[in-house]
Amino acid sequence: MIARAVAIATQLRRPIRLDVTEDGRTHALAVRPEGYVQLVGADGTIPAADGLSIDEGRCRICRRLQPVTSTTCVQCAVDEPLRVEVAPLAEPNAVTPPPAAAPITRPNPIELRALDELHDVEQTRLTRRATPARPALRLAFNTQRSVSAGPRVVIGRNPEPVAGYEPLSIATPGRMLSRTHATIAVDDAGHIVVTDLDSANGIELQSTPPRWLTPGHPTTIPDGSTILLGDVECTIEKAQ
Repeated sequence: MIARAVAIATQLRRPIRLDVTEDGRTHALAVRPEGYVQLVGADGTIPAADGLSIDEGRCRICRRLQPVTSTTCVQCAVDEPLRVEVAPLAEPNAVTPPPAAAPITRPNPIELRALDELHDVEQTRLTRRATPARPALRLAFNTQRSVSAGPRVVIGRNPEPVAGYEPLSIATPGRMLSRTHATIAVDDAGHIVVTDLDSANGIELQSTPPRWLTPGHPTTIPDGSTILLGDVECTIEKAQ
């Protein structure tokens, strides 16, 4: 549902209001095109998005956790990975009515509508997700200075955008690094995960013995490992 709201918000180029009614109480949520979900204030305004994390969901095929802004799964490459699939509704005459004394329970209504009258305002108190922050990354290269980055990066000569990942352009004297070579991320369990994005020269983990990573397959590596991407060596650590 959040992924669908993000898609609508992206089309409208503004936040979407998601009203959720549960147990007689209605909660008003603001869903931004960037994938942020926030509570709408009592005065009808939404807080600034500073410090928030992009909402996530699992792929409907391979169950890979990824941002709700993803249009293609980074693991199995299926389109619309967070699309909800439901069984078709039964024909009315195929439904057995409940006993007369038993009330029919219907799902609580959920309403989506554009935030025509809501505006972003800076507030001292921000609504933050309860999910603990993932550790940041520190990447040391043999072709340039070390880089401190967030928990998800996509690296290459001039990487194309990947939803939820910070792009990092890396020096490659021999141009053996692909334009968009790999993603590096810290997962929910705190493990470092590297994915070869079908690069031309692949990724070799400098272990004993060395081994090549399977393209398109997320691979967990130990903290402090070194990988070889063409002519670029990269040592990956979680920032303390």
